[in-house]
Amino acid sequence: MNTNEIVLLNLLKKSLFNIDATFQTDIDWEAVKEEAAAQTVLALAEPAVPYSESKQWQVLAAQSTAHYMRVLFEQTNLLNLLTDNNIPPVILKGAAAAIYYPKPQLRTMGDIDFIVPESDFESAKKLLDENGYALYHNFENGREYSYIKGGVDIELHHRYSDLDYNIEPIIKEAIHKSVVHTLNGNTFPTLPDYENGLVILDHIRHHLVSGLGLRQIIDWTMFAVNNLTNKNYSEHFLPLIESVGLVRFCEVITKMCKMFLWLPETVTWCDNADEDTAAELMQIVMGKGNFGIKEIDKEKRPMRGLVFSIKKDGIFKTLQKMGLSNFKICQKSRLLRPFAWLFQIFRFVWRGFPSLFSGKKLINDIHCGNERVDFFKRLGL
Repeated sequence: MNTNEIVLLNLLKKSLFNIDATFQTDIDWEAVKEEAAAQTVLALAEPAVPYSESKQWQVLAAQSTAHYMRVLFEQTNLLNLLTDNNIPPVILKGAAAAIYYPKPQLRTMGDIDFIVPESDFESAKKLLDENGYALYHNFENGREYSYIKGGVDIELHHRYSDLDYNIEPIIKEAIHKSVVHTLNGNTFPTLPDYENGLVILDHIRHHLVSGLGLRQIIDWTMFAVNNLTNKNYSEHFLPLIESVGLVRFCEVITKMCKMFLWLPETVTWCDNADEDTAAELMQIVMGKGNFGIKEIDKEKRPMRGLVFSIKKDGIFKTLQKMGLSNFKICQKSRLLRPFAWLFQIFRFVWRGFPSLFSGKKLINDIHCGNERVDFFKRLGL
C-alpha cells in the first residue's frame, strides 16, 4: 500500500475504534481525501482528520450525511407504502449494514435494496408503478426491478441470490423472522443478524470481480465485531456458510479485517486462514476502490461517473437510468420509460461521438485483469 492508503486506514482506525493514530507532517491530505472518496469512506474517516486539514472534508462529509438522511426518508416512505398495503418488506444492505456502525450516519449510503416474499412481488411492483416510482431497469430474470424517486435509487427484489451461490432458501425463511431497527428516528425491518451478515458477506463475494471497496469490507468488519465471537461463529454462523460453501472465503475476509482493520484479537476463528491470500485481497481492495473506480484512467475524469455506473450496473441499466434522469418526458410517460436508454444514446450522439468512443475504450478496460483463477480457488470460490 502507498502512503495515502496507509494514512486512510489509520484515520478509519481512529474513527471506528478510537485507536490513536499519529501522522507525519508531509502528508498530501488532498490525495488522501481523493483516496477516501474513491473508497466511499470519506465521511467515516473525516472525524479523525486533523482539524487544520479538515475544512473540505467536513463539507463533503456533511453532503454524505445529508444523502444518508434523504435515503432514510425515502426508505421510510417506501416501507410505509408497502406495509399499509399488507406487503411485508425487508431491507438488505444499506441501512441494514449501517446498524452495526458506532455512528451509522457516517456510512455512505447508496441505493435502497429491499426484498418482499415472492407471492407479494407483483403487488409490490404494481404499487410502486402507481405511486410515482420511476422504473428504469427490469432484469429479464425477474430478480429485481430498479426504480428512482426523490433522487434515490430503489431496487425491489423477490430474489436476492445470483446463480453462483444460492442463499435464497435461507433468506426466504428469514424474511418471516425480520427484526425492527431504528436509525435517526426511522424504523425498518432487516433479516435477523446472522442471515443479515450472510447477505453482507455474499455482497463482497458478488462484487469481487467488478471491484471491492473499503465500504463493503468495513460493513463486514462491523458486523463481525458486533456478532461473531468465537462461540457465536461456531454455533450460529458457521452452519449457515457451510450450507452455501463460503467458509474459506469468510475466514480469509475476516483474517484480512484482523490484519488491516483492527478486528479484536479475541476473534480467533479466522486465524488459520492463509495470510498471503488475505494480504493479496487487501491489495485488490485498495487498488480497485468502490466498484473498481480507481482503475479508471485519471485523465478521463469526465467519464468517471459513467464508467462507475457501468461497472456497477452494466451498460444497458446505466443508459436506461441516465436516460430516465435526463429526459423528464420518460419519467412522466409509462409508454416512453422503457425506451429511456435509446434517448440517452441519442443524447451521447448529439453531444459528440468522442464521448461514446472514450466510453467504449474505458468499458473495454473494465474487463482487463479479471482472470484470477488461482486466487479464486484460494478463496474457496
